[in-house]
Amino acid sequence: MPSLFSERIYGVPWVALAASAAVIAIVYAVLPAAASAEGLRWFVLRWFHTIAWAFFALAALARSKVAGTPIEFAAPLAATGGLVYVAFMLTTIAGDG
Repeated sequence: MPSLFSERIYGVPWVALAASAAVIAIVYAVLPAAASAEGLRWFVLRWFHTIAWAFFALAALARSKVAGTPIEFAAPLAATGGLVYVAFMLTTIAGDG
């Protein structure tokens, strides 16, 4: 059985990246955000950053081969996280206008 830290990108284990992304997702889940926004804009500003980082964590976990998840799941998970993040950024840039 390979070591938990044998799968790496630029010398950093995928497991460490998955853990880091999960911590970021948790931090943004508990931080208050979008107090002045309403409706769908509030939901996007409040939760999409957390959701994006959760997808990034799942993608890194799939790449690490620790959870037994097929490695083919990594790219779609990362792409979904990227799309969610783009939606978050566009909503942030749009402002109250």
